[in-house]
Amino acid sequence: MDVSTGTFHKQYLSSLEASREVAEDIVPYWNSLGLDESIVGQMELCLVEVVNNVFEHAYGNRDGDKFEATSYLSSANVLIVEISDFGQSMSNDVLEDLLSTDFVEPVADDPETWLQSRRGLKIIQQLSDKLEYFSHQNRNTLRLERSAS
Repeated sequence: MDVSTGTFHKQYLSSLEASREVAEDIVPYWNSLGLDESIVGQMELCLVEVVNNVFEHAYGNRDGDKFEATSYLSSANVLIVEISDFGQSMSNDVLEDLLSTDFVEPVADDPETWLQSRRGLKIIQQLSDKLEYFSHQNRNTLRLERSAS
């Protein structure tokens, strides 16, 4: 964490375990901001899902590629979380399609519901106030915003 700016920023290496590592680092930072426990828990779930997506989709399940986690509380009391990678970018229509996609609840005896594509992004969308994705010069960033009030 950059104490001078109050911003959490750290670089990580992609792996199956990276989401837990990021969560272990960032949750104490969020707690230090005085965020409600429910907001911290929901944003941790979003964070883990995003970092897992970076490993799986941006880096094709490849260990050792760099990604960054940044978080801060804006002057408008909005928690900002950004996960940036340098791998395969997400198609532009993925987030647009989320608005028209229903969440499919997994059913124990229906295996086709187990691997529902984009379920994680749908959860992130529902737990965030705003979700943005942008790519610039081989840097892909998923940005989440959540009111801290």
